Amino acid sequence: MSIEARACWVLESLGAPDAAVTLRPEAWEQVDRGERPQGDEIAEAFFHLARVEERGGPRDQHGRFPASASCLDPLDPPLERLRERLGVTPPRWGGAKFAVALTHDVDTPWRWTAIGVRGAAARLKSHALAGRGRAALREARALSSVPVHRLRRTDPNWSFERVISIERERGAGSTFFVMAGHRHAADGASPETYDRLRPRLVETLRAGGAEIGLHGSYTSAANSDRLRAEKDALEELAGEVDGQRYHYLRVDPHRNLRPLEELGFAYDSSLGFAGAVGFRAGIAHPFRPWDFQRERPFNLMEIPLAAMDATFEERYLNLSAHQAEPHLVRLLEQAAERGGGFAILWHTDRFDPASPQRWDRLYERVIESVYDLGGVCMSAGALAKEAAASLR
Repeated sequence: MSIEARACWVLESLGAPDAAVTLRPEAWEQVDRGERPQGDEIAEAFFHLARVEERGGPRDQHGRFPASASCLDPLDPPLERLRERLGVTPPRWGGAKFAVALTHDVDTPWRWTAIGVRGAAARLKSHALAGRGRAALREARALSSVPVHRLRRTDPNWSFERVISIERERGAGSTFFVMAGHRHAADGASPETYDRLRPRLVETLRAGGAEIGLHGSYTSAANSDRLRAEKDALEELAGEVDGQRYHYLRVDPHRNLRPLEELGFAYDSSLGFAGAVGFRAGIAHPFRPWDFQRERPFNLMEIPLAAMDATFEERYLNLSAHQAEPHLVRLLEQAAERGGGFAILWHTDRFDPASPQRWDRLYERVIESVYDLGGVCMSAGALAKEAAASLR
């Protein structure tokens, strides 16, 4: 272990490479034992930024380190507090006080496949039998639209032109993470439909000027050969792909970032908590993750994922779009005050105008709030390029 190299990485990540700090060897020994260090703020910053607490930590059913197991408050990122104490002015992204990378995971591009209809019917029956009237009505309304969609050859999940239009009308850029492999049930129920639509999807996104990234499949998080094959398959359609996000956010900073570097990705944007809003690595800006094997930063930019629509839904926080809005506004207000450069995730199946849940309208208000607060919205790739230039 090189204390000096680790401390330099922390300071460079904060934009304070020449800051005068005192390092306590005993605190760094605590870090090596996997303990949260005491009495050395740089060692503590390393503990959070390098995700030391995740080594050997608990995992949920998808193999993810949960927010409930973390010792940090993701909405009060400790490295941003350290940045303030060191008197470092946060970087400006796109000339603005803060930047939000607008990102979308394309999990299910077409809802009303045969299996999709059967699934909706099963959910309707389950909700009705359990007395969940509102949920049952929502499924019934959705199913009633199927004949019209089939007549028109449309689908509520094929929302890409609408999403891009919402963003471009507000001067925003965005990134769509597209799947290129299905080898697990969690990857989706109709892989043949995704395979058939992928060329059209890529063409639509390119025509709209959106960035295309890879959405690494569920099992590719543990299989670098599979990830390589998916990258190659997507690049045959889309050209060079710079960014990646693991499906279900199945990123492990100690195990599956190295394959991304080896495969030539410029950035990843998987590092966020599925069950909480905020910053999993304790920093609200892009950074290069730490490679413990080589005792150096990866040649890979991490764009922190601070919020996603699914976090607010029943399986996690169980909030409506209306109830979720104050949480997102708080996140943006803190970014306006402290600075920040991070991603938010809105799945592309949340933009059905006929849906009563209003996640599409909330997304529009989030973009407008970013600009009202002095921020800018851009693609994840654009943010990664700015960050790479500033951290050299």
